Amino acid sequence: MKGLVFTEFFRHVEARHGADMVDDVIEAADLPHDGGYTSVGSYPFPEMVALVVACSRLTGTPLPELLDAFGTHCFERWVHYAPQFFSRQRGLFDILEGINDFHETEVRKLYPDAELPSFMTEQRSGQRLVLGYHSCKPLSALAVGVIKGAAAHLGQRVAIACEPAEGDGGAYTRITIDLRDNPDAPHR
Repeated sequence: MKGLVFTEFFRHVEARHGADMVDDVIEAADLPHDGGYTSVGSYPFPEMVALVVACSRLTGTPLPELLDAFGTHCFERWVHYAPQFFSRQRGLFDILEGINDFHETEVRKLYPDAELPSFMTEQRSGQRLVLGYHSCKPLSALAVGVIKGAAAHLGQRVAIACEPAEGDGGAYTRITIDLRDNPDAPHR
């Protein structure tokens, strides 16, 4: 797993719980190198699992909720890194369908060997988008957080449902996003 994910996780934990909690999480995770990560390095996925589990235990936050919040944080950081991909002039579904382009264009520049998740459109209508979330890591709660982050970025209310699915490429998560009326949103 790429170091940027680790450093962003620490940034997220510090913003929500303070710098002391970051130290406590690192200590509780009992990592082989005491939590020394660089954004350009690569590290074993089990180390991220240890950090997330330790954070969940120390904060009393259930794992899905913790990953969801971290996914929202990640989307906010993506907007910071590459705002051209996440313009508020685009609709939510266009932004979500463009995440693969963001990964391939921006993330591959820094990490050509990254194992990136993908969002594959299965169905789209005016009010509903069904995505297949494909990843070699079990992080669908993080993907839901990314979707929530995108919706918040646009001021769009959504309902999100996830279900396990099976396809030619094996198991994946099907994520259904339904737009909800938002009386506070400007009319377009």
